[in-house]
Amino acid sequence: MINLWKSLNAVLGRGESAVAAAIVTKDGSSPGPAGARMFVLDDADLLGTVGGGPLEGQTITEAASVMAHGRPTILPIDLSGELGDDSDAICGGLVHVFLERLDPVPATVALFARLERELAANRTCCLVSSLAPGALGGPARALLSGDGAVLAGGLPPGVLEAAVGRAPGLPGPAVADLGGGEYFLEPFAARDPMLICGAGHIARPTAHLAALTGFRVIVLDDRAEFASPARFPDADEVAVLPSFDDCFAGRRLDADTSVVIVSRCHKQDRKILTQALRTEAGYIGMIGSSRKVAAVLDEQLALGVPRGRLAAVHAPIGLPIGGDTPPEIAVSIVAECIRERTRRRERA
Repeated sequence: MINLWKSLNAVLGRGESAVAAAIVTKDGSSPGPAGARMFVLDDADLLGTVGGGPLEGQTITEAASVMAHGRPTILPIDLSGELGDDSDAICGGLVHVFLERLDPVPATVALFARLERELAANRTCCLVSSLAPGALGGPARALLSGDGAVLAGGLPPGVLEAAVGRAPGLPGPAVADLGGGEYFLEPFAARDPMLICGAGHIARPTAHLAALTGFRVIVLDDRAEFASPARFPDADEVAVLPSFDDCFAGRRLDADTSVVIVSRCHKQDRKILTQALRTEAGYIGMIGSSRKVAAVLDEQLALGVPRGRLAAVHAPIGLPIGGDTPPEIAVSIVAECIRERTRRRERA
């Protein structure tokens, strides 16, 4: 997600305009979820997607009109036509897409630059945009922090008060009546951290897939030649440790943290597991054969680790999809972490 906003900021930084398209509501099935984002540039190039197919095609057509006249609009798109050979992406839902032209004026540039900084720092925030169509100059817009403070932009006083009351803790994108007008509230939650312990052949595709699926990726190893940003361009942090003896020192691992243990040897994996179990990490996965894993878990029980705490350990790591190459193992690991992340959010 952060790369999409970086790309938009690069466009605005060149003094160019873009049409922002976002799915604000959906009734039934559609190729893109509420909150799906796309930017249509002045040269018709695209950033992001709202789902492809007829939905995206109609959005692009409308975006050309919005780019020309500058008025924000809400485009209803009915995807309830009958399925046929010529209607691959018809899904059966009614979708409303909000389109607005973003011009490189100082207030807009400053707001989206601040949004990019908040996402880069992994801080929760919420973008609030007016859905009122028809007015030139674009809608009122503000960026709020996780606790409701205004970070950039502005809204009318009554609207701001209502937004501050709704935005904190919002689980997903929503349309709300704030002060008598409709607004699109777009929350950006802090990404759940994933600590990958080991920077070898399995860690590289795991880090890449984890970053693509919205984790904040931290790679740890005690070998500088392996733990390098060049080998892990998608990671948020790559740290070279003196050793794995105290590998989580100075870090807070909470229930939203995933620990992926894929270091260079089983003895070291056991050492990392022992330390991970002393934290509050919600997911701990360790690579290894079923026989070796069973022996390690029995060892942890003998050391006094409660059985309930061992329930957080997923070993052998990953969903049983049958692959054995590093990319296939990475898919199984990240899929399991996504499943556990979804379960945590459903319980929240």
